[in-house]
Amino acid sequence: MDVEHSENIVYGRNAVLELLQQKPESIEKIYFQFNTAHPKLKEIIIGARRQKIVTGKARLEKLSLIAGTTKHQGVCALISTVTYYSLDEVLASPRNSSPLLVVLQGLDDPHNIGAIIRTAEAVAADAVVLVEGKGSPVNAVVHKASAGALSHMRICKVKSLVRALEYLHEKDIQVIAADMDAELNYNDADMKRATAIVLGMEGSGIAPEALKFCDHVVRIPMAGCVESLNVSVTAGVLLYESMRQRLL
Repeated sequence: MDVEHSENIVYGRNAVLELLQQKPESIEKIYFQFNTAHPKLKEIIIGARRQKIVTGKARLEKLSLIAGTTKHQGVCALISTVTYYSLDEVLASPRNSSPLLVVLQGLDDPHNIGAIIRTAEAVAADAVVLVEGKGSPVNAVVHKASAGALSHMRICKVKSLVRALEYLHEKDIQVIAADMDAELNYNDADMKRATAIVLGMEGSGIAPEALKFCDHVVRIPMAGCVESLNVSVTAGVLLYESMRQRLL
């Protein structure tokens, strides 16, 4: 059984509800019992959805494993161990003279998120930006897949992908996305200037409303039989092209 277990767990209906009301930004994910009818559990579920917090159903056995006790009352909340930054904070003290950011629309695989954070740190990117309530939480799997990079990379959380891209435009940061049907080769885009690389969800790619805010959509040439690259590999290609250009 694949279990997300951490010492940073809050369990019990009253405790989780209080946390949800007082510090919702600290919650990565809430697990709740199948077929629940308790009014407080329903209140927690409704509140979590309103706050766009990731939720998941779990059987009693899994809840007990996550909480480390059988006294969880049908609900557990995973608390973030990550310090999140705002885009304002990142851009106020960039690592690069021309900031470089990676924006993830909502990846479901924590291994992909961790691998992208690892590569972003390797090229000294300024931040990795996540969207609240979308994709996998930043959990122990992400920590492991990042090979320690998560401790060094600044992570931002935004409520809306579209509003975040609008904000980046206001700050004169170009937005680049990858698509296999694009006409522009990735190495023909000018990544020496301030750049945000946007990566879509596994399988479905970047949402149409986000594409409207992309200054360039680029393609990575494919010579073999496969039609596309894994999203973390795509991130690696684009990030290292950006570093290559900046080192010229």
